Amino acid sequence: MVRILAVIHEQRAEDSRNDTRRPVDINASLRMAGARGIGCVLSNISLAGFMARSYARVEPGRPIWLRVPGFPALAARVIWSDDQRLGCQFETPLSPEMLVRIVAEAPNLH
Repeated sequence: MVRILAVIHEQRAEDSRNDTRRPVDINASLRMAGARGIGCVLSNISLAGFMARSYARVEPGRPIWLRVPGFPALAARVIWSDDQRLGCQFETPLSPEMLVRIVAEAPNLH
């Protein structure tokens, strides 16, 4: 008899990604409807979404706008958040050209 030891990790819904996330380190801002922008650091980005670090607490389900300097505001929805991070899905996926341009602006991570 052969025994196999395995560890099975449950994949959270927000972790099921079809697109490769690109690491970045970009100072940006987030804005919720009727509120002023709050600072954040964009940590990674893909065609479908992004992860950012911010001290502001944003509840899942909230619509927001991501403002990356030099680019138009990007509409997104918060999928998950914890103490200082949030994961968001773009309302309309980025074009591959825009993703390349944003990543090219990221300092020292590409």
